Amino acid sequence: MSLRAFERRLTTLLEAVLAAGLLGMFLVVVLLVVLRYAFQSGLVGANETATVVFVYLSSLGAAVAVGRQEHIRVDLLSARLGRRGRLVLEACNLGIVAILNAVLAASSVAWIDATGQTLMPVTQMPRYLLQASVPLGCGLATLYCAIKLVTLFRKELAR
Repeated sequence: MSLRAFERRLTTLLEAVLAAGLLGMFLVVVLLVVLRYAFQSGLVGANETATVVFVYLSSLGAAVAVGRQEHIRVDLLSARLGRRGRLVLEACNLGIVAILNAVLAASSVAWIDATGQTLMPVTQMPRYLLQASVPLGCGLATLYCAIKLVTLFRKELAR
């Protein structure tokens, strides 16, 4: 399987997870509203669980945005550079985003180790289940940057 095919499959998988998670969150929120206003009731732990799902959706969504190169960037400088300059700038951009995400992913491991065993108040789930979203999302963003860098250099070498 080619690198581009792997990237497309990974993105498709993550987008499916994101869509299912968003749909699930929507249904839970609607259910909670109906239970609260129609029956003066609720589901124990549903708000806490929805928060965990939201954090994972944000983390995975950020990784997909990096993969699509939809992260924040300013094209003012690159528009004024030639092809070679744009290539160097793009490689630097991807490298910086990769390094930042890799450092954040690696740093979060100590944080999870130190605080992850604490239990969430309602569901009594260990916090590491929530905190694991950070190295997961940052790791995926780093992987996307690496794929883009390899693809960029392969394309340049093929010229």
